[in-house]
Amino acid sequence: MTAPETVVAVVLAAGLSRRFGGDKLLHPIAGKALGAHIADTVATIPFASRIAVCPAGNTGRGELFTARGFELIINDDPQLGMGASLALGARRAMALDADAMLVCLADVPHVTSSHLLAVIEALGSGEVAATGSLGTRGPPAIFARSLLGRLAELSGDTGGKNLLQAATLVDAAPEIMRDFDTLDDFRGR
Repeated sequence: MTAPETVVAVVLAAGLSRRFGGDKLLHPIAGKALGAHIADTVATIPFASRIAVCPAGNTGRGELFTARGFELIINDDPQLGMGASLALGARRAMALDADAMLVCLADVPHVTSSHLLAVIEALGSGEVAATGSLGTRGPPAIFARSLLGRLAELSGDTGGKNLLQAATLVDAAPEIMRDFDTLDDFRGR
């Protein structure tokens, strides 16, 4: 079984918020910034390290994570897509000699610590475990050390989807996996 103390948690927070029209991760929801929700949840678990991948020049977003004990990795080219951010996180996880890397998305605020722990536990039956909801599979997802080299070579917006095809799935209710991309999402529409 993989223990959280041997896992590096990486929050992907380098998105450009194009559909939002501002920095959605700093926009309030339920009394705090959107990005603070996953940061606070991750901070409740004793990971070996907590990392946030953020875009260059976004000091507000970086401060949101560093205030919660995260190490920042700057993605100088966020327009290259999620794969570039995953690669940066995987390289750092490899440098830290992590047993595994847990990947979370910064714009999915309702993920619980119990769900993250269930995803970590599910890694025991393979090299990757992910969240399954409404027929999809994706983050939160955890990748064993044996896959970090492949993640470190990613680019583009497809991320690690090909690796998720073999994932052990942990079911989650749709409301837990709801992401926030537009102002209407914040308004509950």
